[in-house]
Amino acid sequence: MTPTDFQVAMVPFHDHPLSSYSCSSLVSCSLCSFSHIPRLQRRRVTRISYQCTDCGLKLHKECVDRLFLNRPFLCNHVLKIFRNTFASPNRIDDHSCHFCQRKLTSLFARLRKLTSFFARCTICNINVDKKCILALRPPLTIFEPKHHEHSLTLLLRRVTFTCNACGLEDDRNPYVCLECNLMVHKDCVQNLPRVISINRHDHRISHTFHLGQGEGDWECGVCRKTINWVYGAYKCSRCPSYAVHSGCATRSEVWDGLELEDVPEEEEEIEDPFKIINEKGDIVHFSHEKHVLRLDENYVTDDANMRCWCCILAINGDPCYRCVECDFLLHQTCANLPRKKRHLLHNHKLTLTSRQIDGEIFHEYCRACLIDTDGLVYECHHEDCKGYNIRYDVRCSSVSEPFHHDLHQHPLYFTLQSSRQCQACDTEIYGDPLSCTVCDDYSLCMKCATLPRKVKHRCDDHFLSLCQGSSVYDTGDLWCDICETKTDPSVCYYTCHECGLSLHIGCVLGDLYYMKLRHPELGDQIRPNNGATRPLCHCCETRCMFTFFMRATEEEPALYACSKMCMLRTTSYNYSNSCFTFSV
Repeated sequence: MTPTDFQVAMVPFHDHPLSSYSCSSLVSCSLCSFSHIPRLQRRRVTRISYQCTDCGLKLHKECVDRLFLNRPFLCNHVLKIFRNTFASPNRIDDHSCHFCQRKLTSLFARLRKLTSFFARCTICNINVDKKCILALRPPLTIFEPKHHEHSLTLLLRRVTFTCNACGLEDDRNPYVCLECNLMVHKDCVQNLPRVISINRHDHRISHTFHLGQGEGDWECGVCRKTINWVYGAYKCSRCPSYAVHSGCATRSEVWDGLELEDVPEEEEEIEDPFKIINEKGDIVHFSHEKHVLRLDENYVTDDANMRCWCCILAINGDPCYRCVECDFLLHQTCANLPRKKRHLLHNHKLTLTSRQIDGEIFHEYCRACLIDTDGLVYECHHEDCKGYNIRYDVRCSSVSEPFHHDLHQHPLYFTLQSSRQCQACDTEIYGDPLSCTVCDDYSLCMKCATLPRKVKHRCDDHFLSLCQGSSVYDTGDLWCDICETKTDPSVCYYTCHECGLSLHIGCVLGDLYYMKLRHPELGDQIRPNNGATRPLCHCCETRCMFTFFMRATEEEPALYACSKMCMLRTTSYNYSNSCFTFSV
């Protein structure tokens, strides 16, 4: 470059002098990304640049003109441009822009320690990123009649306020309505939806700037915390006591992102899960259309392996529908599960689906509890979720609020609190836990919340029930009679109140508990471990101790696996001949 018309000048937005020069090629500007400028507009960008020899700041003439035209900024002071060197112990890159709340530098720039620039008001002690520097001045007035009947005026002063639309405290530049004494965020005025549908409520909810006093304290239907009635929130016109924080209602886990104002509310026709075919009440269920099912309200059997083909749990004397021609069974409650429904676990409507395709039965893991099952599942068919395999087993998708569990005296809720510790298994919960609003430290993961409350095992003639903590009759350490190791009373375990057994949950259930035992079309694969001799696992070379095991091949000598993990490690197992398609 050969500088021509060299000039040195001090500018109000930078502490160092800038030298101006014209160059033969366009220089990369420190503020605007020239590669993002449309090709037709690039010809209009001058080749005259300004450069700071002290810190490397480079600016197009258009960017310099814009800085002069748009100053003073919203705080009525002149912003100054600084260089982020990543060398300061008080790393400025950890700060956010005062106006848009984004990080001052991208993750890529922080990882690569690339030089970046930002603006700062040294009087107000606020930072502004490059996009907000170059953005046009925000409108002084906003008129959104759907949100508010009066015009809102931008307050050109940094003040601490509580937004009347979302109820959150902030220290940015609000828009105010002097007639109604309102102060709101710009985003809340322009982007907060008016009418929405969330997965926590059956009806639509609409936004209001003033919730108003109710018969008692307003409780948020998502986080279960108190809502200040002075400020705005979402409420249901049909349910007078139901309201949700604005921030909670518009979370991606709760709201599907659709604005429903001026959209007519139409009831969707949902197909029934079964059809009644005669006066006896016999039905044909969509998951077993080839045979007729008959209700048996007094079905009693000592066979703990008689399983419901929907939830894969034992019948245990509960009313069930039995197939008149084969061993197909459905709990009465499972047979009545709706074909479509909203659920707390997902923001779209879910569809009940059978995982049998062309005679082959697949199994998938549940996105909530991460357990494999080949029973019926609720899955999302929304176009935004195609390819993500959003599926939940019927146990997790049957959990509703308030959720009552035998191990805790208070109801549990999906409060969307992350990084909690499960009190039943003492492991960190990475998904959405069920939390107690009374006991701040009590949460359950979905795997523990949906454990069978009572089970049968060959080591005891009675039903086993969930338990946590030592009993008053326990005088020493607890021991598991299956694996013959100690049982930790601080986590959940199965016990017999009559015999005093204490068994690990993993030893009682194993990882094949939620899989079907027999497939008439495909032959036996998963079998109950109720023989006189326990089979020898081909992988771990020990006797199978779990309730079920897998026979990997029909040829003799047969190969056995005591768990899914052992089956996957068995190198001689022929995957192509497997009756199952496993999710690894």
